[in-house]
Amino acid sequence: MLRKLLLVGLWFPVTVIFLGVNLTVLAASTNANPDLPPLSVIPQYSDDFQIAASTGTAQVLGATITAADARALLLESFLRQHDSPMTPYADLIVQKSDENGIDFRLVVAIAMCESNLGKRMPTTDSHNAWGISVYTGEQDGATFRDWPFAIEWVSKYIKEKYYDNGLITLEDIGAVWAPPSIENGNSWMSCVESFQNSIF
Repeated sequence: MLRKLLLVGLWFPVTVIFLGVNLTVLAASTNANPDLPPLSVIPQYSDDFQIAASTGTAQVLGATITAADARALLLESFLRQHDSPMTPYADLIVQKSDENGIDFRLVVAIAMCESNLGKRMPTTDSHNAWGISVYTGEQDGATFRDWPFAIEWVSKYIKEKYYDNGLITLEDIGAVWAPPSIENGNSWMSCVESFQNSIF
């Protein structure tokens, strides 16, 4: 019992001395470096902070993170899933769509409805996945020299022929792009809309 009283009696003075020494050292170190902010037991919050992301690369825990347009990644995944010859051009499709102010999904959705994403074209080397100048019942149409040229051309074509003339809805575009589909309950519009939505 005496031993317990002795331990308790020593514990309080030792604790107070230890606490005093620590506070003295802490106060001295804070005063020694005036560049440090003052210590406070109360957390201080600030509303003036910013979080920013840059378009370069950054090192995080040894891994490299590269900024990329998620639309191109979604599009590439969609094209790869359907084994399209346009898969390597997902970035270009997004870029040309942006340059022309059109929905990037429209270029791909039309290609899906017209040629199964470039797998069923008038000729295999036509690069005409959009049915340009392929009229009902005919087996030929426009021919483009390569996929990049075709993607650039069709993106500009959609802008100039449709968007610039106020034809922005799929129903309006379909009435000109595939007039026979109107008689079939706007089947072209339904097809394009369905694939546009499936890209996300």
